[in-house]
Amino acid sequence: KALGVRPATTVEMLKKLEEKGLIKREHYGPTVLTEKGSKIATITMKKHKVLLDFFKMILVPEDEAEKDACDMEHNLSKVTNEQLIKFMAFLSSEGFFEVWAKKFKDFSTSGKMKPMKFSDEEYYDLAFQNMK
Repeated sequence: KALGVRPATTVEMLKKLEEKGLIKREHYGPTVLTEKGSKIATITMKKHKVLLDFFKMILVPEDEAEKDACDMEHNLSKVTNEQLIKFMAFLSSEGFFEVWAKKFKDFSTSGKMKPMKFSDEEYYDLAFQNMK
C-alpha cells in the first residue's frame, strides 16, 4: 500500500521473477532469492553504493544522490561501473581525493578554477601526507 502498488501487480511481478529463476516462493509461504537472484541483487547493491559514493564525492545533496543512484543502478554497464570504481579507488588510494575535493568544492561554489600554487612534486608530497 505504502508504495501505491496493487496486490495483483505484486503477484504478477513475483511470478515473473520466479519464471526467470530469481526467486523461490511458496503459496502463503516465504519468498527467497535464488543463488542467481542473490548474485544480481549483490551486483545491483554494489553499483548503487559506487554511484552514491560518487555523487556524494561531486557534492550532490544526499537525497538527490540516493534518488539518482536508484535510477541509474539498473542501467549502468559493467564497463562503466568498473571504470568508476577504478577512478574512485585511484583518487582515494593516491591521497588525491582531499586535494581534488577541496578544489572541486571551491570551483563548484565559485565557478572559477583556482590555479594550483605548488609544483607537481609538492602536490604528490601533499597527496602522500594525506594517505597517512
